[in-house]
Amino acid sequence: MVAMTKAPDRSLRALLVAVGALAVAVALALSFPSWRGHLTYPAAVAASYLVTWGPLVIALAATFRFWRPSLRFRTADVYLGVIVGVLARAAGILVQYAMTGRMPGPGLMVGDVTGIYVFTTVVAPVVIAPLIEEPFFRGLLQGSLERGIRPWPALIVTSVAFALVHTIADGWSVALIATMLVYGLIAGYAVQRTRRLGPAIIGHAVFNGLAALITWPW
Repeated sequence: MVAMTKAPDRSLRALLVAVGALAVAVALALSFPSWRGHLTYPAAVAASYLVTWGPLVIALAATFRFWRPSLRFRTADVYLGVIVGVLARAAGILVQYAMTGRMPGPGLMVGDVTGIYVFTTVVAPVVIAPLIEEPFFRGLLQGSLERGIRPWPALIVTSVAFALVHTIADGWSVALIATMLVYGLIAGYAVQRTRRLGPAIIGHAVFNGLAALITWPW
């Protein structure tokens, strides 16, 4: 009888931690514009990531035993992840074109490409973001929701939360919401089917890496 009550209690605690972390991250992100003017540009860049990712990292550390089983990795996850990333990016481009009539293209750069630009365009989204956001959204949030509701509603709720958090952090845009939602659904489905985070982590890196490649100021 004790064994039957422990699992639901642990998943409920994990869910409460995840929701609390999201609430803190959103509150900090929304308040950030009011005080970032007091910081130097490099400090403001660092703070923008800390206020968004900091609460998520703390939540992941606090619930590590809950989502750790999904860290299993297989070689096939690399191939599946590439498919997830390419498919989601292609869908995102089509969504953007349908909504704005414009295709993404190289950005304009005044002056040389700086270290901060490389960090915000490549290092943070391609390397760091997949290692934080996928364990949090697909491992912790989606994983804990699936123990309370059916898998498909859990997938949809997680994908919506993922899309909304990104639009709060990156600026409100219907095209961005739709693109992030499409990616979230594809990545979440891959995790749901494999019970592993590997495909989503690789897919996230490919998804963001393609965006960096397309918009790089060549």
